[in-house]
Amino acid sequence: MAYRDEILEAVRNDGGHKVVYVYYEEAREPEPGPLVEEVIREGVLVEALKSRGIARLYKFQAEAIRKVRDGRNVFIVAGTGVGKTEAFMLPILERLLTNASEVAVLIYPTKALARDQLDRIDWYIGRVFGFRVGVFDGDTPEEERRRILLYPPRVLVTNPDMLHLSMHSSTGYKDLFARAKYVVLDDAHVYSGVFGSHVYYVLRRFKRLLREKPLFIGASATVGNPSEFAEKLFGEEAEVIDAGRTRKAPVFHVMLSPRTRSRSSEVLWLLKKLSERGLKTIVFVDSHRLAESLAIQAYNVGVRAAVHRAGLLPEERKRIERTVKAGELDAVIATPTLELGIDIGDLDAAILYGVPPTFSKYLQRAGRVGRRHRTGYVFLVLGNDPISAYYERNPEDFFGQAPDPVFLEPENYEVVKIHLVAMAADAPLRLSELSQWERLQAEELLRQGYLRVSGSGLLVPTRLGMRFLREHDNLRGVGDQVKIVNEGGRVIGYREKQMAIKELFPGAIYLHGGRSYLSLRFEGERAVVKPLPSRTPPVTTSPLFYTVPEEGSVHFEREVMGVRVSYLDLTVTDVVYGYVTKTFPEGQVINQRLLESGLQYKFKTRGLLLEFQPRAEWSEVQNAEAFHAVEHALIYAGQLVLGASPTDMGGISFPSGHIFIYDSFPGGSGVTKALYYKLEHALRKAFDIVSRCTCEDGCPRCIFSPYCGNNNKILSRRRAERVLGEVMALKLKAARLERSGRPLV
Repeated sequence: MAYRDEILEAVRNDGGHKVVYVYYEEAREPEPGPLVEEVIREGVLVEALKSRGIARLYKFQAEAIRKVRDGRNVFIVAGTGVGKTEAFMLPILERLLTNASEVAVLIYPTKALARDQLDRIDWYIGRVFGFRVGVFDGDTPEEERRRILLYPPRVLVTNPDMLHLSMHSSTGYKDLFARAKYVVLDDAHVYSGVFGSHVYYVLRRFKRLLREKPLFIGASATVGNPSEFAEKLFGEEAEVIDAGRTRKAPVFHVMLSPRTRSRSSEVLWLLKKLSERGLKTIVFVDSHRLAESLAIQAYNVGVRAAVHRAGLLPEERKRIERTVKAGELDAVIATPTLELGIDIGDLDAAILYGVPPTFSKYLQRAGRVGRRHRTGYVFLVLGNDPISAYYERNPEDFFGQAPDPVFLEPENYEVVKIHLVAMAADAPLRLSELSQWERLQAEELLRQGYLRVSGSGLLVPTRLGMRFLREHDNLRGVGDQVKIVNEGGRVIGYREKQMAIKELFPGAIYLHGGRSYLSLRFEGERAVVKPLPSRTPPVTTSPLFYTVPEEGSVHFEREVMGVRVSYLDLTVTDVVYGYVTKTFPEGQVINQRLLESGLQYKFKTRGLLLEFQPRAEWSEVQNAEAFHAVEHALIYAGQLVLGASPTDMGGISFPSGHIFIYDSFPGGSGVTKALYYKLEHALRKAFDIVSRCTCEDGCPRCIFSPYCGNNNKILSRRRAERVLGEVMALKLKAARLERSGRPLV
């Protein structure tokens, strides 16, 4: 333990940062419950538990077992590694042992997580002769798929993507699914935003194929609104079983604020110190680009680190998982892909680059260390941004938070189009099965030729509709995908088009797989890149863009502290017209260039329109500076209030006082709908951001944004403080004014 004490001393004594807060979290076991034989009826399961050293269940496990046995939908909230799997698997296995015709379907968010959990499930099932578990995902060989259909397993482990594809493409799987008695969704908190909208419809389609009503079971370590979320996801009520905050080992949580070096340098300093002492570390970041950049810099300071993120080919991610688990690397630098508990071995420390998008994500990331009864360390490295500045002033507010609510908005235009066609392909569709909003979308699909009315009056897909389904088989987002290819045409990765136009424009420096590339051409559905000679990029690039909103139907509106606010449909057009080149890693601007031809992406979404009143004594530019700064501050405030990600919301402001805050994802994610109901709180937080900063008139700690398409120009913190100060003083009167002026983002 001495070397661990030395780490804390090294951190406390280093002058390059300020230790803002240290929080020690003790190991906390869940409340103990009855002996296993007092709850479990099947002797073979009792023996299996005792062979694993489990003589007594936790109280929450016993409660879950009894409620599932009674035929109730449940949602289990319990920490990592405390036995959620036993809580739902034991009553299911009891039932399946005595009912030979029934099947359980276990749905995991990713293939990797499903296969990671397989050993644990197999431990129990393997003790029963003839009782088999099958894995059905994109990596399942064709021979095994035929075996699953010929000799159906009693437990099928899969993911939402595979259910989506197989329900409308295989009669054999429909027959297998029809026998499902239990439907389990582990790590259910992942089903938020657009992905959650997809999974909502996958489950709805799944229920249409079943012979009888199934039992739904959800499980997660962190959900702030489990009852509401489960009811929306399942489409029916569920009882919540909460084990409380639990942890297998003690952990030190250390909040740091860099003083004499950059945040990246601080993270690298920590990483070097930990690796020198033989501690295996995970670094969490929230962008592909940052992950790649840190990996390159870690390599340059002698730390063996690899990147684990979406957009890499699956075999590359698996290779990295194996090497980390085998101890061949000092560290892994990950985006949220490793939040879910994929087994990469014991981890001693986690370094979080900045405040995570949500407190729930913080809990997930912190939960990766100290899981084997060894003390762990979580270092939260603050930055030079408004969220960090707020929590540096109020660290207790951060650690005192409850898990965030999960956003799930089924009414997503882009998502519902896919699943209505898929639903009709699964089994002919009656209009009576749909809500009024869904019927409108179905009628539009009829007009577009994706659906047709059969002779029996049911909706079925056309050939065009089936082609549409094949082109939209990705549940992890919506909108078009762009292939990233080298000059020889080999695919090295993928990016959503909405992000690709801002990261892969001609001349962009793109970081991928631990090296840097120069984007040569952007050809609609693909971007052609070439590797640069050095792993370290010579410079970085940031897009210059503008966004144009088109207003649609207003769903509801109200007045908030003298500001008229509407929640409405929007059509948003992003246009990238140039880029800024900066030094790496300092970020100093070198030059600004215009593209020969702008790149454009147009999508439908939902959002808020806030109508402030421009000040008559200010010029148009001064009003533009004020409302552009208010827009930035409101998006930061939305992150604080909702636990939203920095990229969940976009914003557009006009000098006429019109501010749009919209869901960044095509079709909408539900985040601004939640903001609509918490806008009073967000306005107060926004005022705190612009009024508590000591800068002259705007800086990275208050209103600058790394996502600003105007390179943080035409901004005024002082004028934003004047506007929001009048809101706080209730001096504004709601009025509807005509929108005018140039949009700023």
